[in-house]
Formats: sequence, structure tokens, C-alpha cells
Amino acid sequence: MSKRKKEKSFSSFLNNPIDFTLLITIFLLLSIGLIMVLSASSPSALAESRK
Repeated sequence: MSKRKKEKSFSSFLNNPIDFTLLITIFLLLSIGLIMVLSASSPSALAESRK
């Protein structure tokens, strides 16, 4: 019986609609983090290319 209950809860998880507010927030934070990492490494890359 517990196996059937787990299957039901998992299928109800799949049937839920996507939370677009959370999705947009995650993508926004990921893009800001990626920009921060790339901009932090750009001065050292420019210094290496000028040698």
C-alpha cells in the first residue's frame, strides 16, 4: 500500500504546473553569477594576452 501511495504522490508532482516566478528567479540568479565569474576572470585573461 505504501508503494501505491508513493506512486500517487510522484505522479501528482509531475502534474503540477511550473512555477514561472521561481524559474525566472533561478535563471536570473544563474546569469548574474555567471556574469560575475566571467567579469572577475577577465582582467587576468587580458593581462595574460598582453604578455
